Order: sequence, then C-alpha cells, then structure tokens
Amino acid sequence: MNNATNRNRYGNNGNSSSSSSSSHLADDQAASLLESQNDDSVNALHAKIRAIKGISINLQDSVNDQNRFLEDMSHSFNQVGDGLKSSTRRVQAMLSTPHGQQTCTMAILVVVLLICIWVLWRKWSK
Repeated sequence: MNNATNRNRYGNNGNSSSSSSSSHLADDQAASLLESQNDDSVNALHAKIRAIKGISINLQDSVNDQNRFLEDMSHSFNQVGDGLKSSTRRVQAMLSTPHGQQTCTMAILVVVLLICIWVLWRKWSK
C-alpha cells in the first residue's frame, strides 16, 4: 500500500494507529488518575464518617449516663421529700398535745442558747 491509501484510510498521513493508541493511553491514564483521586476521597469520607460515628456514640453514652444520674437524683429527692413529710406529720402530732408543745419550746430555747454561746465564744476568742 502507498501513503495515499493510508491517508485515506486513517485520515492523517498514515500515523493514526500510533496517535490513536497514545490518545487511548492518555485517556486511560487520566481515567486511572481520576479513579485514584476518587478512591482517596471516598477513603477520606469513610474516615470522617467513622470519626463522626464515634463522636455520636460517645455523646449517646454520655447522655445515657446523665439520664441515669438524673433518675437517681430524682429518686433521692423523692425519698427526702417523703422523709420530710413523715417528719412534719410527727411534729404536728407532737404539737397537738400540751406536753409536746412544752417539749418543742424547750428544744427551741436550747438551740437558741447554743447559738448565743457559739457567737459569744467566737467574739471573745479573737
């Protein structure tokens, strides 16, 4: 075959097969580079997702711990409230009798006397 036939067949001086293969090679290299960059981006995204998942699990654990703490505190406050109600009922029952009123008055006087002694002691000890 001659050069004219090659030019007609390939459209450019008979060098089409070498430029076509180099074009395919460049396209393959570009595609490979893009795929590699895409894989790197996907791997980075997976790492970030794992980090966010770890943070969210830690937050959930912290919230659960705080909820348990609040429930325990609520239970403790309820117990204290029940104890105060019971004590209040007993004091009211005691105050309903004359002997209970006298006992309460004496207890209050003793507490006031102790506070006065403590204040005077602090004042004189300086």
